[in-house]
Amino acid sequence: MTGQVVVAADSRSWVEVEKTLGPGSWVFLRAGRWVARYEVESEGAARKFVTQLRADQHPAVAGPPDSARAVAWNKWNRPTRVGSRAEVCFPWVFSEAEIVIEIDPGLGFGVGNHPSTRLLLEELDHRIHEGDSVLDVGCGSGVLAIAAVCFGASAAFGIDINEAGLIAAQANARRNGVSGKTRFSAVELREVVGKFDVVVANIHDATLRGIADDLIAHMAPSGWLGLSGVSPGQVSRLRSAFPNIDFEEVKEMGEWNALIGRANIE
Repeated sequence: MTGQVVVAADSRSWVEVEKTLGPGSWVFLRAGRWVARYEVESEGAARKFVTQLRADQHPAVAGPPDSARAVAWNKWNRPTRVGSRAEVCFPWVFSEAEIVIEIDPGLGFGVGNHPSTRLLLEELDHRIHEGDSVLDVGCGSGVLAIAAVCFGASAAFGIDINEAGLIAAQANARRNGVSGKTRFSAVELREVVGKFDVVVANIHDATLRGIADDLIAHMAPSGWLGLSGVSPGQVSRLRSAFPNIDFEEVKEMGEWNALIGRANIE
């Protein structure tokens, strides 16, 4: 059985791709993005080529080797709609949204389609004001920080303990043309300097409760806090860890919840 390699590139980098895979038939996706599909001798060969291409910083993936698996592959690779104007998608996926946010997670977490991520993406889309500063705690692939800048934030800082995720986040920032407005670091939250108009964290309930004071300490007085990654049964306990935050009605998507709140200043 043959294998398939799907790889995205811009008009300059496809020359480098062709050094690995040979001449390809490149299809235009959108401004600055082209995609090619290569048929190779086996699925094993496809995986090896993908590994090699990714090591050279090219977004590539093993495509479906046959029509039976193409349906599931195409479903997994569909863009994720955010609000009325944006979509988050892999670099090799077609999108004609007004705002296209390309995310290749690599070995990091977050492609934008998980409900806990989508909940915060939706909030960022309609709450971000031009010039806002954003802190993304547990940033993974950088999707929330990058999206915030694409929606109008002036700067976003993402932190994570996963080095592979940070590498992916930095590559994704370059891919979306926002490197100048984003930073990513393995620094611990308590060592972050400054306050932010927006603080978001899409991580586990226990971790959120454990860092509650540090999250609040990094909120600007008029800023807002977005917490996600919790189940309905964890919401009350999470609320109680933030007694100085006035939370809105719980945001729900599937079996996941998010809390959005502002500091209770009297």
